[in-house]
Amino acid sequence: MSNLIKHRWFEIRHNPIFGITLVVCCAFTLLITNSTGLQYLTDPPMVAGVSYNIKGFFAALTADTIYPLLMISDTFTAMMLGQLFSDRTVDQEVAAGHSRKSIFFSQCITGFAVPNIAVFLAVFVGCLRWAGSIPSPSAEEMLPYLFRATVLLLLLNFSLFSACILIVAFLRDTAKTITTSALFLLVACWTMPALEQAVPKVHGTLYPLNPSLSLYLHPAFLMRYALYSTLTPLQMFWTAGVAVGWTIFFLGIAYCVFRRCELK
Repeated sequence: MSNLIKHRWFEIRHNPIFGITLVVCCAFTLLITNSTGLQYLTDPPMVAGVSYNIKGFFAALTADTIYPLLMISDTFTAMMLGQLFSDRTVDQEVAAGHSRKSIFFSQCITGFAVPNIAVFLAVFVGCLRWAGSIPSPSAEEMLPYLFRATVLLLLLNFSLFSACILIVAFLRDTAKTITTSALFLLVACWTMPALEQAVPKVHGTLYPLNPSLSLYLHPAFLMRYALYSTLTPLQMFWTAGVAVGWTIFFLGIAYCVFRRCELK
C-alpha cells in the first residue's frame, strides 16, 4: 500500500497537469484579488462575521473564489485519474499484484490531496498579495478560526470530488471523465445560488437569514457556511457530518463499481 501511494505521488509530481492546475488556480486568484482588492472588506459580505483584517479577507476571498477554484482543480484532477485507466496504468498495477482496494485507496488519496493543495495554495497566494495592507488579528483569534475553517473545507471539497471519483470508476475514459466531471461540478456549484435565491438575506449582506434544509445538505452552500466566524460547535459538527456522509455515499458506490469493472 505505502509503495503504491509513493508511486502515485511520484506520478502526480511529474505530471504536467498538476503544475498547470496550480498555476491556473493561483493566476485566477491573483487576477481576482488585483481587480477586487480591499473591496472584499467593504462590499456586502457573503459570509457572517467578516471583520476588517486578514481573517475577514481570507473568509471573503475564499467565499468568492471557492467554486471556480474547485471546478478548475477537480476537473484537472479527474483528468489525471482518468489517464490511469486510459493509459492502462491501473491494469499494470493489478497485474503487478496490487489489490483493487489499495489502488482505489490511492486514487482517493490523490483526489483528496491535489484539489485541496491547489485551492488552499491559491487562497494563500491571494491573501499574501494584500497581507501588508490589512490589519492582522491576534493569534488567539486567527489560528483557531483558520484551523476550523481549513478542516471543514478539506472535508467539503473532498465530498464533491468523491463524486468525480465515482465518474472516473464508471467511465474509465479520460475524455468522458473530463466532460462529465466538469458538468457535474458546474451543476453542483450553480444549483446552490438558485436554492439560495428564494431565501431572505440578512439585511446588508449576501448570505441567507434562515437557510433551508436543502441548503444545509448542499456541500457547495456549506463551503461558505464553514467560513462563518459565528459557527457553534453543533453547526461545525453538522457541517463535517454532511461532508463525511456525502463522501461515504459516493465513494461506497465508486468502490463497488471499481471492484466489479472489467479492465481492458
